[in-house]
Amino acid sequence: MSRHPGRAGVHTAEFSAGGRRASHEAADTGSAPREDVPAADTHGRSLILASVARDARLDRKFILLITLATAVATLGLLQDSAAVVIGAMLVSPLLGPIMGVGFGLATLEPTLIKRSLITLGAGMGAAIGIAMLLVWLSPIADVTGELSARTQPTLLDLGVAVVGGIAGVYAILRKLSGVMVGVAIATALVPPLSTVGFGLVTGRLDMALGAGLLFLTNTLAIAFAATVVARLNRFGPSLTPQHTAMQVVGIVLTLGILSIPLALSLNRIAREVAARSVVQTQLGALIDGGTRIDELSVQLQDEAVTVDGVLLVDRFDATLNTRLRDAVAERLDRTVSVNIVQLRQQTGAAQQVEDRLNQRLAALERRDAESEALLRDLMVGGLIERSAISLDAQTRRAVVARDADGEGDQVAAALDRIMAAAQAAHPGWVIVSGPLVPVTPAPPAPPAETAP
Repeated sequence: MSRHPGRAGVHTAEFSAGGRRASHEAADTGSAPREDVPAADTHGRSLILASVARDARLDRKFILLITLATAVATLGLLQDSAAVVIGAMLVSPLLGPIMGVGFGLATLEPTLIKRSLITLGAGMGAAIGIAMLLVWLSPIADVTGELSARTQPTLLDLGVAVVGGIAGVYAILRKLSGVMVGVAIATALVPPLSTVGFGLVTGRLDMALGAGLLFLTNTLAIAFAATVVARLNRFGPSLTPQHTAMQVVGIVLTLGILSIPLALSLNRIAREVAARSVVQTQLGALIDGGTRIDELSVQLQDEAVTVDGVLLVDRFDATLNTRLRDAVAERLDRTVSVNIVQLRQQTGAAQQVEDRLNQRLAALERRDAESEALLRDLMVGGLIERSAISLDAQTRRAVVARDADGEGDQVAAALDRIMAAAQAAHPGWVIVSGPLVPVTPAPPAPPAETAP
């Protein structure tokens, strides 16, 4: 029995790196222990397992790191910032308990497996809960590119996770901290959980399921890769051929079941890429050199292909959608729906006319603004009425009608100060005084003759 409960790999003198008696042939199996394993190697494995068990503990440091990593990942996903998401991958502590599960399976250590699973479950729950809270508080609820990238896992993601798990175990065995950084980036763990929280809050259950499948893929692949590599490096007791076969069959069967939805997703993505290539080729053959493709979307649903897009054309082609639909349907042998909007693009001469018109409108707006400002300066204090001011915005000239005989000395001095201040504030204008011209009523129009 272990003299250090809770610390995998620290046992009696007959210690095995797996935490069981008899280094490679346990006494309870009836086999003699192997004597080809140096004591130094056994001690080194015990230190490695102790380090793995320490990283799989559920403590305040783990909770703090998973909280920070989830906050950074969620904000990065909402901002569509790949750099911020990568930073969250480096902060994430989830790789520790996942490695603990792998080494626990290799060494058949139930204490390590239980501890790692509890820590992993707590980290998952905390990450999803924090992500849901941040998404609920955020005014941004749009699906960004970073979010979409984590909702469609494929067999390629499984391969990346397996290779990353192998690299991670090698880094643990050789104490290469730099390699673990690359493994954390390659095998994303926290961003998929943040995407699950986003999908649950916004009601996009398909996104939540896809991101959850990606997290499950990375977790199982890393754990099983750690198990295999640890067994190959003589961690744990030597099993009989039957037990080894059962262990291998269990890993292969689990990964095989997991590969089914991943293979279907990869097949669908491959078909969408092929369909998009066909649509682009056929559309390029149907349009002329002056037409530009502004937007193009190709979606594959069941056996139907939907094509949406926007073209900038010099001349409208009423038969383009029909011809493109027939050409794509013939190549793909599927039902095709085409909805492409054609917008007439401006020529060089038309663009110049529009630019000149915009410049003239801007000049008129500036003149109006200057006229209003000049009127406010002249009418300050209420001594000059609006009806006494004549403005010519074209020549930038203002005439203030004044009654030289009727003005007193104080009123005349005040009007002079107002006009001088307005002139100083608007040096581009010419402000002058003019005589007060009485308005002469127009003579009445002669009565119109009544038609017989």
